[in-house]
Amino acid sequence: MTLAAAFLAGALAGAAVAGLAARAAYERKAALFGRLFSFAMHELNTPITAVNMTVLNLLSEVFGELPAPLKPWIEMTREQVGRLNGLVGEVRDFVHMELHQDLRVNTAELTAQEILDEALVSIRRAMEQAGVEFRVETAEGLPVVHADPDRAARCLSSVLFHARKFRTAGPIELKVAKARHGVSFAVSYQGPRLAPGDAEASLDLYYPARLRKDQVLGATGLGLGLIREVARLIGGDLEFRVEEDGRATVTLHYSSAEAKA
Repeated sequence: MTLAAAFLAGALAGAAVAGLAARAAYERKAALFGRLFSFAMHELNTPITAVNMTVLNLLSEVFGELPAPLKPWIEMTREQVGRLNGLVGEVRDFVHMELHQDLRVNTAELTAQEILDEALVSIRRAMEQAGVEFRVETAEGLPVVHADPDRAARCLSSVLFHARKFRTAGPIELKVAKARHGVSFAVSYQGPRLAPGDAEASLDLYYPARLRKDQVLGATGLGLGLIREVARLIGGDLEFRVEEDGRATVTLHYSSAEAKA
């Protein structure tokens, strides 16, 4: 081996060792961040649970009759606490997917109505408060789906909050229908026009973290990308379509129990 060849081989070996060391350091840092964020999510759950229980007791009039003028505000508080709980769940899922890489999901047989009822708890009053006409259309004879009970409803709730944020005019419509392999939850609204490719780009997991020239938030929660990843993990999927005039539809799909068999 010539001197030049030996030098090159040594340089390549050194670069490989340095690369492995850098990767190991990155993985240790990611694991540290993951444990810290997991601890933070656990700590956040305690006050959220306490506030939620207090609000539920108020609405149930455990502490006495609730004055009528206060009831809408307590209902709104309940929904916003529910939304906060959903956001904590999204962060927790992201941490376990990307940092711990150990996200586990539970699956069970659910009716579309069960998913719908749970999702609407944290959004229906919010629609009224925002003065948004909200239409729900549910087909009959829908099959039972196989999904994670908590995450299935949370994904739908997050899609509805996305629609409320980016709606520019008209009603928000939710149509629950039978799909090829299960049930679809299609949320439609009139939104802003998007440049070609923006709809697909918004499904990237890290889209909310992209640098922007403006100060406008490009997503709600942790974004549609996270919802799609979680939906896929629980046996479903998500599609986002925007027409040239800004008419947008976000569709969640959940597989039927028969299709999963």
